[in-house]
Amino acid sequence: MIGLLMEFLHTCHLKLIKRKKLGIMKGADPSENMYIPKRDLPEVSPEAKERAAEAKLRGDDAFRRMEYLTAVNDYTQSIDLDPTNATVLSNRSLCWMRLGQPDQALTDARACKELKPDWSKAWYREGSALRLLQRFEEAANSFYEGVRLDPENMELVKSFREAVDAGRKFHGKDQGKS
Repeated sequence: MIGLLMEFLHTCHLKLIKRKKLGIMKGADPSENMYIPKRDLPEVSPEAKERAAEAKLRGDDAFRRMEYLTAVNDYTQSIDLDPTNATVLSNRSLCWMRLGQPDQALTDARACKELKPDWSKAWYREGSALRLLQRFEEAANSFYEGVRLDPENMELVKSFREAVDAGRKFHGKDQGKS
């Protein structure tokens, strides 16, 4: 079963690369899927970093209270003060998902991934937002990239499998399990 999943993933990954090169992602703006080089990051003063950390802590507290809109506002203040913190973008992405706003979640996940492309959680956030948008093939590819970075992360492996299964069902290609 794992071998079949990996083979399927590899095929999906190759298709995604080809589509990105051709700029023909199904149901998406082609410019959204093109590689965007890491932008020049601003210099953040120690005072701004301290104020950003305070806003992040307020956001974390609001998140724990399940006050997701308040958390989004606090995380936004933190990002405005320090746009170099991938963790805050990841946190705000999760809040957007909890608020049922997958487009905003995807925007933050991609910004997070741009800042920290070697962080498996950034790929996980992107995959989660894509799954909510029912863009299952892209979601599976994002989860796969996360698994490549962190092969022991069972949540990523599980999410990858779920995205593959959901994509098959969504496209009527569920072959059943024996």
